[in-house]
Amino acid sequence: MYKFILIIVTAAFFFSGCSMQNADTSYTPPALGEEWSVKMTVSGGIAGLLRIIEVQADGSYTVIDERAGTTLQGNLDEEQVTALKELIENLVFVAPSSPTGCADCFVYDVEIESGAKKMIIHADDLTLGESGMGELVHFLQGLINTALG
Repeated sequence: MYKFILIIVTAAFFFSGCSMQNADTSYTPPALGEEWSVKMTVSGGIAGLLRIIEVQADGSYTVIDERAGTTLQGNLDEEQVTALKELIENLVFVAPSSPTGCADCFVYDVEIESGAKKMIIHADDLTLGESGMGELVHFLQGLINTALG
């Protein structure tokens, strides 16, 4: 009898765990008010990269390249601010069902803050495409690359 109950409990645990892993969990950023910011940290890769960009609602930005010891500041034009704001407002992040364990991938951590609300999302090269944050990451990565030359 004890073995039968153990088998039932184990099977129930196994099947409930499997169903949870397959469920897609999606998140949307906080509504952007007058004051908002987005920050992306790119780390990893074979070279051990660590770059950060933070953009404020007024278009001012700071780019940091930790390996090179470089900090640059600038301002986006109105068109870039509008494009960035649209990317944030249309973002639907889908959490990966399991970690990838990719040793040489780049890792993208994005923080979106507006008012008292903050969204923190995470992806790597293997999960970026399915995460829904690819366009935002590529936009911010383009800003980093342009700033650092």
